[in-house]
Amino acid sequence: REGVCLDFPEGGSGAIVDCLVDSVTENGGEVRTSAHVEEVIFDADGKAEAVKVKGEVIKASEVVLNMPPMGIKEVLGDTAPKELRDYVDSLIPDATGETEELKSFIHLHAGISAEGLPTEASADFPAQWAVVRDWNAPEGVESKRNIVLVTMTSLIDKGMAPEGHHVIHAYVPATEDYADWAGMDRSSQEYKEKKAEAEDFLWRAVEEYVPGARDRAVEGTVQVGTPLTHERFLRRPQGSYGPRAVAGENSLPPHKAKGAEGLWFCGDYFFPGIGVPAAAAGGSI
Repeated sequence: REGVCLDFPEGGSGAIVDCLVDSVTENGGEVRTSAHVEEVIFDADGKAEAVKVKGEVIKASEVVLNMPPMGIKEVLGDTAPKELRDYVDSLIPDATGETEELKSFIHLHAGISAEGLPTEASADFPAQWAVVRDWNAPEGVESKRNIVLVTMTSLIDKGMAPEGHHVIHAYVPATEDYADWAGMDRSSQEYKEKKAEAEDFLWRAVEEYVPGARDRAVEGTVQVGTPLTHERFLRRPQGSYGPRAVAGENSLPPHKAKGAEGLWFCGDYFFPGIGVPAAAAGGSI
């Protein structure tokens, strides 16, 4: 449809992080990295009063958890009220199908040489595109590896890559089955071969508009993500994108935790849902 586009922030996703960090620090806060919360601590009345991070207990008047329900369950220690535990258990997707998880991803990130390529975005050389293999597939664009989304943001945001180069990002939008990767040893030959096959699949989508793109790749810049990558680095259960809430059919839980005072939930498993705009709106709510 004319005028339809995919948006992205000037300066890339890092610009969003920088903005959030600035907002926190300007208001007297501190941002800690590589500091996963180990436990939420509650007082005798069942109010969240602190979090434990790397053994350090940090007191708080209010605690906000930005994580999926399964992650929340893991940080509720012995002091958590039973009503809260039961509520969190009710939010975890199960076999009943009442709350369905979206599938996972495979990703390709790379820096490539721009030598000889057009310098401006056009219909023949776009900054973003989608490759759909079969519009009539059983599950449409949600069929396994039927669609790949590709962005080359440096074509219109010159600061995203050094002069004479581009950054590429290609991925399948929550259509990769975690079961195909579950249980694999990330150091095994089996995993390396499956990862290489996924990389080849994604490069072919890139090369629909940038022929020979993989031969242009700058050494040391190619990174491939799998469902196991999402699970490990983003602490996502089964590498999932989040809850599959269908408009008009499902509703997402509110931010206020039930069964405990001083505790709030946010992120894509809570209203209004998945995606950067929704998660940002959730934070403002």
